[in-house]
Amino acid sequence: MPITLIVRLPGAKDAAHKLTFDGERVVLGRGESADLRLPDPSVSHRHATLRAKGAEYTLIDEGSTNGTFIGGVRLLQGTPRIVKSGDLVRIGRVWVEVKMGELAATPDLALATRDLALALVSQAMKAIGDDVTPKVRVVEGPDVGVVLLLAEEGRTYVIGRGERADLLLSDPDASREHARVLRRGATVLVRDAGAKNGVQMGESQLPRGRDVVWRAPTMLRLAGTVLAVDEPVAIALSELESGADEALKPGEAPKEPTPSVRPKEQSGPAEPSAHAAGAAAPMADVPELGNTATPGARARKKGGVSATDALVVVGAIFVIAISAAALVWLLRG
Repeated sequence: MPITLIVRLPGAKDAAHKLTFDGERVVLGRGESADLRLPDPSVSHRHATLRAKGAEYTLIDEGSTNGTFIGGVRLLQGTPRIVKSGDLVRIGRVWVEVKMGELAATPDLALATRDLALALVSQAMKAIGDDVTPKVRVVEGPDVGVVLLLAEEGRTYVIGRGERADLLLSDPDASREHARVLRRGATVLVRDAGAKNGVQMGESQLPRGRDVVWRAPTMLRLAGTVLAVDEPVAIALSELESGADEALKPGEAPKEPTPSVRPKEQSGPAEPSAHAAGAAAPMADVPELGNTATPGARARKKGGVSATDALVVVGAIFVIAISAAALVWLLRG
């Protein structure tokens, strides 16, 4: 059964911070190998694990520094606890809401979980006023020191020798449109724009017509020009993931958020049960639980005689009369 995990942050849109898994195990932690990467120093590198068990999932604390909680109850290390749809789980100081079986699994989870971690770090950096804008720098060639800010998400930036280039190169061997760079969230993508000399990323040649993720410290070579990418958010994420656990002080844990939906067994208006309906409806219309009496029997409880009862009595008298006549005929014979 698919399980959706929603990272609940104050003021954040839940839809932007959720992933759906459909496997036997989901690792929650701060480390790069975690399935749900939570970049907070109060979260251990491998903090807790969700394991599928039939149609259910159990949550296990993996010996974390600050513990794993379902609501206000702390889990014993290594002891599984069943989680239900609507449960709120606290991992360090991060709250995660659980939903069961509502969505299809997130495609390309490895990339999606990194993008989520980058988005969480970016939000935290913006909150304290840090610059999160990725930059492309010329580190070798005629234009060394020139910087291109990738300020607009979703915009394609052109690098080349043409007048319309966003990063204008004076390198005579560069093409007019040598490469195109695009920022998607905190991820930088690069594409060979059909350059005569091609584009080299690290030791490999970029394929033409396809976007490739560009991450530091890998360099990009365009003819005689070498470019580097600066990703403040990626650098911060790397530092957070490699750091030591931060022990929470008493009272430092955030308050439990309000669930986005109530648990499945409590969601929506309660349907009236037969027993509850009977309390509001006339007793003659709604039978009591376990009552197998006929309508005529219920009528007798109220002291009345139904038409059915009358017919039964008449039939009985008729049968007795016939039996008596037959008996008399036999005795006389």
